[in-house]
Amino acid sequence: MSYFDQEDIEAYTGFSSSDFKDAGITMTATQWGDFCTSVVENVTQMINRYCNVTSFETHTVIEYHDGRGAQADHDDYIPLDTSIYLREYATGVATVYEDINVKTATEYWVERTERSTATAGDYTVNTRYELTTVNFHSNCPREGTHNIKIVYYAGYPSGAVELNEIKWIGLRIAKNLLLEKKKVAEAMTIRGTGVRDYAEMFKPLSDERGILTESIKQDLHKYRRYRMGGDAWA
Repeated sequence: MSYFDQEDIEAYTGFSSSDFKDAGITMTATQWGDFCTSVVENVTQMINRYCNVTSFETHTVIEYHDGRGAQADHDDYIPLDTSIYLREYATGVATVYEDINVKTATEYWVERTERSTATAGDYTVNTRYELTTVNFHSNCPREGTHNIKIVYYAGYPSGAVELNEIKWIGLRIAKNLLLEKKKVAEAMTIRGTGVRDYAEMFKPLSDERGILTESIKQDLHKYRRYRMGGDAWA
């Protein structure tokens, strides 16, 4: 999954194979294509890791959560015990399972039923803004580690405004990467000629501030998933 491709890079930056070198020789079309693929993959991973998501495109997520059991007195359940927060922006929950066996026995996953117009079910799915929770009202999960498995759909559909914005943010990062590569090549060429004054003008960046700039981080901020404390994500 990626948010843009080689054609997008060329259209946005105006760069082509003739603008870059590999081992001191101008890149061929094949080398340029391979390099663009690498840039796309790295930028996509950079965005996903910074925002704490698997992808912003439509995809299926399998998450494991810990059952809290009944934490109140007299083995009563409190709302926190019966609420599970999904980590990514969810568009629908497919299935919810609970492993009802103890850890010394083999796994035994039982599918729980969502409440609907036809059945009372075991849980409801509630979404407020981009935060989705699975809330149990029957067969509440027992205390355990990774004994709840939730399969759900996440990400924005093709053509969504959000995906388009993420695409343009990604192209800005890609442009910075390409400019950094070009700056390094120019610095090496100029230094090789011994023109020290010009070499100072083309110092390559020593950290990510010129790649993932504060401006870009600010634009990604609205899509970043944060751990709010405990099991909550937003």
